[in-house]
Amino acid sequence: MKRRQAGSALVEALAALVLAALASALVASAARSALRAAHRAATLERTTALAGRELARLAATAVTAASDDATLAVAGFPDAVTCTRTVERHGIVADLRVDVAAGRPVERVALRTRRLLPPPPGE
Repeated sequence: MKRRQAGSALVEALAALVLAALASALVASAARSALRAAHRAATLERTTALAGRELARLAATAVTAASDDATLAVAGFPDAVTCTRTVERHGIVADLRVDVAAGRPVERVALRTRRLLPPPPGE
């Protein structure tokens, strides 16, 4: 009878260990997902701020601005940041767009605005 009790206790202990290992794996997976989400949110925040800064720069020089692609070295990003500025003029309206790709994994942000340009001289 004692052998049966000892075997039963061993099976219960083994089952408890397996359940504890499964619970630990679930908690670790949830923590990893939360850390990834926090990292992605921080990367998107910095990328959006960078895109906003570049769009403000482009809007400030809308009269003479031209479309171009640039690779930037920005503090806080491990890799180079790509920035594409697009300027399209329709009469006295300039359509300005900035696309920024930054971070690891790469997050992309696109911002756009329109600027009213001064009329050409003589009009």
